[in-house]
Amino acid sequence: MSAFLGPIHMWLYNQIQIVEKREAEIVKKFSEKYSETEVENIIFPYRYQYGQLKKDKPLAELITGNDIHPWLESAINSAQSREAAVIASLMDKYDDQELLFDIYSTQAEQLAEKAKKRDDMEEFNLEDAFDIINEHFVERMPCDRLSGAIKEETKIIWKHKSQLHQEFWKQTDVELELMHQLYAKWLSVFTKNLNNSITHKREIADEYYNDIFFIED
Repeated sequence: MSAFLGPIHMWLYNQIQIVEKREAEIVKKFSEKYSETEVENIIFPYRYQYGQLKKDKPLAELITGNDIHPWLESAINSAQSREAAVIASLMDKYDDQELLFDIYSTQAEQLAEKAKKRDDMEEFNLEDAFDIINEHFVERMPCDRLSGAIKEETKIIWKHKSQLHQEFWKQTDVELELMHQLYAKWLSVFTKNLNNSITHKREIADEYYNDIFFIED
């Protein structure tokens, strides 16, 4: 195991928890609207395949003697793979994208408000807002170098190689367009709640996609 748990490890674990708590909310909302038994039967194979949700267990308790870096890499992969598989199966059964987008939006709004309260800020400037986004939006291990930011005075372009998230969703039958729409919705709502003057848009190409954050004139 690594000698100690540093801030970067807790930062990554927080991103994992955000994905897993969103998955839990998806399951809860679909169970309430449709059938709890039916939804549980749908998601059971994925909890078995990718492991149960970690909930609020302390990271140190979960590591239990393992080396932290491969553990975090595996946890990031399983969280994203399980969420993608759960969404694919729920969409195949119910095709309720409206409920799904509501869940993503609500989580993003709540997390942005918590960040403002934590830092005692009414709004963040562009650069600080990007730092908060980076803190909350799951990527991969930093050493994978699948993302990079180009910063200008009134615009930040966050460039991602396509495999950053897509490879997890490609394991399912869901269209990649839905993945991009969900993540773009989350980022747009999160950003607007950090600072209403900052706009987000996502541009998609074959080998990469960019999240662009800019100050509206």
